[in-house]
Amino acid sequence: MNLIALRMLMRDRGKYVALVAGLAFATLLLAQQGSIFLGLLIRATGPLQNVAQPDLWVTDPFTRYVLEFRPMSDRDLQRVRAVPGVAWAEPFFSSRTPVELPDGSFKTAQLIGIPRSTLIGQPPVITQGRIEDLRAPDAVFVDESSRPRLADVQIGQTLKLNDRRAIVVGFCRVKLGFESNAVIYTTYDNAIRFTPVGRENIPFILVKAQDGLDPKELAAQITERTGLGAFTRKEMRDRTIDFILGETGIGINFGITVLLGFVVGLAVVTAIFYQFTLENLRYFAVLKAMGTRSRTLVRMVLLQAVVVGFIGFGIGIGGVGAFSLLGRQPGAELTPYFPWQLLLLALVAILLCIFLGSLLSLRKVIALEPGIVFK
Repeated sequence: MNLIALRMLMRDRGKYVALVAGLAFATLLLAQQGSIFLGLLIRATGPLQNVAQPDLWVTDPFTRYVLEFRPMSDRDLQRVRAVPGVAWAEPFFSSRTPVELPDGSFKTAQLIGIPRSTLIGQPPVITQGRIEDLRAPDAVFVDESSRPRLADVQIGQTLKLNDRRAIVVGFCRVKLGFESNAVIYTTYDNAIRFTPVGRENIPFILVKAQDGLDPKELAAQITERTGLGAFTRKEMRDRTIDFILGETGIGINFGITVLLGFVVGLAVVTAIFYQFTLENLRYFAVLKAMGTRSRTLVRMVLLQAVVVGFIGFGIGIGGVGAFSLLGRQPGAELTPYFPWQLLLLALVAILLCIFLGSLLSLRKVIALEPGIVFK
């Protein structure tokens, strides 16, 4: 009976292809938009992914987003260093700044400043130059993917940051932030000179806990003694993601698109599969007249729906996989993230779509009178 069901399914090539194409498109829309959404959330935490050395990020307790903060003073840095259990605490500068280009235009860049002595917070990957060269006066490192935005700058050339000279001494590769601005690294002292700041000029303090001390215990001590907020990287990441979801319309927009994909798949399956069942109703009537039970016919209809669903799902997921591989290129504007949980969720959504779309067909088959074959 299963073979008969499959032959009935593939007999009408036009409707079969339309069913597969509709489900493939629905899968592509569901999974691709979901992966782009997750990728944007992860991209928003880019600055956090670039810094792996510290255990804690100390900042104003009301900071909700890694790129929005209230700066602290040098006195706050000394207070944090004085907390028992702190192995080291270093300032970390991060701010937007305009970069003047040779043709007279300008670009906004994310300027990162790290301590000159320890270089804590340095780029994760150095592609050209030596990180020690950053200690030279007015020296900067530029992210590789940011070079096209900065007139394809070369080592030894000069940029102007707020009308101050910055000499490119090397290139690095980092995770870009939510705003996709060019990323420039320099020392903390240079960053303060390049960017007009007030008396309080420390956005974050990077803290390392002493060996054997739980970072969360140290965070509680820092908060109690200084009144500042001390967060692990995971906590800062969660705060940033909550800010993006709560303060922007990204979640709603992508949610509508994903829902649209489900509705498209459901509409395609319901309309085409129901029409397919109607055209094959005489064959189901013959089988029923020959003594085939209704549950066997239901199993045949569900088999047809599941086969079409899995084929369409496989084609759609293949397209999403190809799209995700393209998004892994350095500097790509879209950085989709496609975990196995999203794959499972897309499969469940398509199976639910198939089940709901088959209800009308199942109802028609169950209520079928065998005598229709003689009409």
